[in-house]
Amino acid sequence: MTSLHAALTVPTRLSSLWGRLAGALLGAALCLLSFAYAPASVATGAAMAAGMTLGVAFGMTWSVRHRDRAPVDRDGTIPYPIEAVTQLGEVLRHCENAIVLTDPSLRIWYANDAFVKLSGCTMCTAAGTTIVDVLAHRIANGEMFTRSVEELALHVEQEACGELTHLGTPARAFEWRSLPLRRNDGSVWGRGFLFHDRSQARELAGLKSDFLSTVTHELRTPLTSVKGSLQLVLGKSTALSPIDCELLNISLKNADRLIRLINDLLDISRLELGKIELTFARVPTASLVEEAAAGLRSYAGGREITIGCEIDPAVPALKGDRDRLIQVLTNLISNAVKFSPARGHVLVRAQRQGDAVAITVQDWGIGIPAADHSRLFQRFQRLNPGQSDEPGTGLGLAISKAIMDRHGGQITLISGENAGSTFTITVPALMETRGPAVGFSDPDISGGSPPTVLLVDDDQELGAMLQRAWNERYQLIHVGRGVQALDTARQTHPDLVLLDVVLPDLSGYDVLRILRTTAATSAIPVIMLTIQPERALATNLGAVDVVGKPLDLDHLTRAVEHALQERHANIEPRVAVAP
Repeated sequence: MTSLHAALTVPTRLSSLWGRLAGALLGAALCLLSFAYAPASVATGAAMAAGMTLGVAFGMTWSVRHRDRAPVDRDGTIPYPIEAVTQLGEVLRHCENAIVLTDPSLRIWYANDAFVKLSGCTMCTAAGTTIVDVLAHRIANGEMFTRSVEELALHVEQEACGELTHLGTPARAFEWRSLPLRRNDGSVWGRGFLFHDRSQARELAGLKSDFLSTVTHELRTPLTSVKGSLQLVLGKSTALSPIDCELLNISLKNADRLIRLINDLLDISRLELGKIELTFARVPTASLVEEAAAGLRSYAGGREITIGCEIDPAVPALKGDRDRLIQVLTNLISNAVKFSPARGHVLVRAQRQGDAVAITVQDWGIGIPAADHSRLFQRFQRLNPGQSDEPGTGLGLAISKAIMDRHGGQITLISGENAGSTFTITVPALMETRGPAVGFSDPDISGGSPPTVLLVDDDQELGAMLQRAWNERYQLIHVGRGVQALDTARQTHPDLVLLDVVLPDLSGYDVLRILRTTAATSAIPVIMLTIQPERALATNLGAVDVVGKPLDLDHLTRAVEHALQERHANIEPRVAVAP
């Protein structure tokens, strides 16, 4: 490895070159160090920009101060201050990140210890050796890295960044960045590369995701029974005193609050990892808006706030994930209700906007000051926590924005202090050609014996709760293991199967696959019950619907009724639920 002092010893007869070169080197070194440590902490653009600015400013200042004071030896070689260069060299040499300095043609003239270890080449500064020569064969995506770096040799003014996988044992993931090294006059005389090891950060992110998944599963399972039991008891409110009803409603309200908190934490974690799964399909705009508003009218009524809908009859359908779009609208409407005065009004409008559909949620509440608009969609931001008695995580709008980004849409805000707020989401409209209408009649499931539902879930409390709730509606069969579910389905031929994903013996997806590939059970509709709804996987395997846990009894009942109505008219429905 070439020492930094040796690399910086350049013969010249112009004393001013010392200042320019030294200043540029210090600026480049500190710029690279800023790239090294900003991503390792919070990876914010502000931190990176501050480090780069500091490096350039320090380098330029040192250049000016030393430009006219550098002596020249008789042979024209500038005697660099060895102590200063040695100290800078030690900083770069022991840096955990791999650092390389090259000329504009990518020939290496300095590499620190970390890069020597990364490249496995102790002679990487040999004459004519380029960064591609020593690194491309040691990484998984060598061709892509080579193309990116060679592009920099053609366009020396460009900056670049990317990711690569090092073919070591174990394999490691690196984030790399490169920027041009400039003289005081702005001309480019070289290039700097920094390679930051992201393997540990990714491993920790994976552990965090696994931990959150485990915790949310363990919390959601008992919450399903708690919420379902509360709904069941409140359904018989005629036998309860007013105080009993009030206490049970408080319990149900706080169970819903805990469920929302768990869902938000899980969603934000999956968004960070890019694991939010969307299932795109045709979504009628009118029913989407009505469903979101209807779900909150009871909540708004408790605050003496009305929710109105104005839907353009000509508004087209959307192409999107219905559940996620409902989540966005629910968040916007609930926020509007929270921050509206008593006896206020919230208005939801839907209309065509060019090739998109615009859905607007307007309130006449406290509004949002213009100075706060820029941070409104950041995580954990609650701008007016004292203006509402409803606690929250500050994640709702951040999640909503991420969902809209995934839909190719956007979410915007018009608001001012004490002037109300208007949030608008725009989603691409579905371009469809109308064919001849086809009549459809729902199968008659009202006559004869009640449908049989097979519940496959090892939660005994859930089975008991559904048994009480559906006692007069369905005949419920409850089993707790996958093998039992397969035997029961073949023997009883239920009208419907409710199938949990996590079972003691088999995966719910394995059970679903066997049901679909067995002639005796292939026609039985299956609804998956899962902590983390993976709708695409479930529907690809043949499920007719996916219902997330903790279960909402009303939502689950509607899903079961819809699935039964979708069955062929000549099949008499029966329902079975499996854990």
